[in-house]
Amino acid sequence: MVENQVRKENQVRKSGTENENQVRKLKTRCYYTDFVNHCIRFYLSTPTALQMEGKKKSDIDNWLAVQFVWNRIPDNQKKILADVYATHHHLAKAVEIYCLKTGAEQNDIWTLVTKTAAAVAKSRGLV
Repeated sequence: MVENQVRKENQVRKSGTENENQVRKLKTRCYYTDFVNHCIRFYLSTPTALQMEGKKKSDIDNWLAVQFVWNRIPDNQKKILADVYATHHHLAKAVEIYCLKTGAEQNDIWTLVTKTAAAVAKSRGLV
């Protein structure tokens, strides 16, 4: 009887650990996320190639990678991304604020942000 109780306690502990691991997996981010988000914000704050004159080669390469992806995004999605990235908040807060203002679903906005970031990372040669 004591053995059964110990087994049950171990199962509960184990399932708690499994749940924590699942939550950790959901919270993991790609290594390039912060860098690519910085590149996108930089691109949006420097919208013309003429403003890139005198910048470092790496800044120009980053700008061109974002431009390559940006030119292939539909206009309605560009508007959403520009609104989200234009704020000085962390991205999570910016998405939350945008969704509260517009009534959009956070999952839809996060999907757009994530796919755009992945495309920029690929364009930049990070993946």
